[in-house]
Amino acid sequence: MSEVHVYGVVPASARLDLAEEGVRLLVHREVAALIRDLEAGELSAVRVLRDHWRVLERACASTTVLPVRFGTVMSDDAAVVEQFLEPSHDDLAAQLDAMAGKVQLTVKGFYEEDALMASVVARSPAVARLRERVRGLPEAAAYYKRIELGQLVAAEVERSREHDAQDILGRLEPFALAARLEPASTPDAAVNAAFLVDERRVDEFSDAVAR
Repeated sequence: MSEVHVYGVVPASARLDLAEEGVRLLVHREVAALIRDLEAGELSAVRVLRDHWRVLERACASTTVLPVRFGTVMSDDAAVVEQFLEPSHDDLAAQLDAMAGKVQLTVKGFYEEDALMASVVARSPAVARLRERVRGLPEAAAYYKRIELGQLVAAEVERSREHDAQDILGRLEPFALAARLEPASTPDAAVNAAFLVDERRVDEFSDAVAR
């Protein structure tokens, strides 16, 4: 028995060509859910996760989309309407109206490891001194000093990340309607930020990112 995978919500007036993806619109009053019939167990496949984001990206190219968390599955069309679209209709319609003409852009930056380590050593006398001490000790004798060095370096990297992320946020916020820093995605991440940008200013925002 198939279930219904919900991708997101769009205005009822949206005209989307996602038939090749097996995606259809389920319209309810002023909003519509992007859905696809899903066979039992299909959602566990990695391919379906990629498909989820591809469908949302294609839909975003032509209309305003409120994404739904990946893995949102309901029993049938009636359940989508009765349990999701109808109870949340007014809020969904208001969100779509507020988001019209805007896009979310994510900016991620990563450190070049050698340059980052060089800057940490140059900036922190404590790290530089301990690094030299560790170099002069046998490996077994330097075990705890290496742990201490790693902790000092990690603290300096975190300070660099906080400074650089705030600097980048400050440079890009003037080109956005709203901005939010997200947690670092990897140890070498310098910044991970989401920006809500007016579609008319996307090129201007991109130029600012390039600078």
